[in-house]
Formats: sequence, C-alpha cells, structure tokens
Amino acid sequence: MEQFTFYELYADILQSMDDVSAGKLASCICAYEFEDREPAEELSDKENFYWSNIADILQEVKETENAGKIPKKYNLQSRHFTFYETYYNAMKLLNIRKRGVFAKAICSYMFGNEEPKFADRTIQGYFNLCRRKMDLSKKRTASGRTGGVQKKKVNAASPTEDPTPTPQGIQTDTPQEKLTYEDFRAAYPEIQGSLFGSAERYKQALNWSDVAAKRATDEELKKERNIFRLARSYEQKYIQKP
Repeated sequence: MEQFTFYELYADILQSMDDVSAGKLASCICAYEFEDREPAEELSDKENFYWSNIADILQEVKETENAGKIPKKYNLQSRHFTFYETYYNAMKLLNIRKRGVFAKAICSYMFGNEEPKFADRTIQGYFNLCRRKMDLSKKRTASGRTGGVQKKKVNAASPTEDPTPTPQGIQTDTPQEKLTYEDFRAAYPEIQGSLFGSAERYKQALNWSDVAAKRATDEELKKERNIFRLARSYEQKYIQKP
C-alpha cells in the first residue's frame, strides 16, 4: 500500500499520549499498513490497550482498501484524511520521540488547521516536504464538501412553495432536509474529537440542524471545541428530560 485512511480516533489517541508513546503507536500503525507487520517492539500496558482497540479497525479498513473499495462505514462515522507512505518514510528517519512529535503535528495540521512550529529544524524540514501532499488532501476534502453543499442547495431550491416554519418537536407530512452528524462535522472542522462508545447515540439522537442553530446564538456552545462536550451540553440545555 502507498496510502491508507487515517481516522480522527487515531489522532485523538496519539494526542493523549506522551511523545515517545505516540511515536511507538504511530510507528506500529504505519508498519502494519505499509509493511504488513504486527507490532514488533514491546508495548507498555497503556500502549497495548490503545493498539488492541484500533487493531480490528485497521484490519477491516485495510482489507477493504486492498480490495479497491472505500470503507464507507468508517468514513461516515469519523473525519479522516489520506496518510501517505512518504510521511512514514520521514518518520523512519527520526527517533521514537521525534516520530511522536511529527505524527502529532500531522494530525493537528490535518484535523485542526494548526500550523506547527518545531524547535528541531530537521523535523520542520521533513514536515515542509510532506506539506504538499497534506495540502492536496485538504483541497480534495474541501472540494468534496463544496460539491455536497451545492447539491443540497439545488435540492432545497426545487420546491415551488415556501416551506411553513414548523414548531420544534412537531413533524409535517413534507420531509425537510436536515443536517446529519457528518454534515455538521464537515461544516465545523474546528470542532475536534469523536463520538464513540456510548456517546455514538448522539449521532442519531440529536437534531444536528438545531444544534447548529443553537450554537450560532449560544455563546457557551459556540466556545466548545470538543464534539462530545458540545453534544452533551446541547442535550443538557435544550432537550427536556421526561
């Protein structure tokens, strides 16, 4: 393989680790994807815990991509970007701690648009060389989102009559297009994190159109940059408990 799909879940895990552990886990992920190698070095209990929780995803997605297919199930569940082999080639030129710094910087740049500043000029140089592919990935992602938004605008403009506003909680016979969880994440790339485990229920349980509307006027929600905390705050403030 020359590339694989890198999910935000992986980034969340790496960002929660120290640089050495992040370097070890990032190396394990890349070795599995590009070299068909299981983790060769000894992992700590924490590192092994994280690996065991993503190994099945890595395997399933790799099998799907090797078959020339798109892993739609995971792509719809999480933000992602294409991780190219050239990033791994750069990592292999660094020691384990610096690999962690490098991998975290790629994640922050791709998911958070954060421009990294490295104290180490070598890491900065490798990152600058890899940036071209990162920026191309960003452009393709942006183009895909723009195309989806334009299609929705065309579909929304087709009715001949203006829709009548509907009170919240009341359904009408005429279906109105709502933002999905994926639409919301695409519209607000600055919001970080993922919904997994018991929090996955928010993806279907919340009205993401209303979340977007409330966030536009609610200063507390507007300041929130983590998707789980945003969903939980919205639920606590705007969904009445039985």
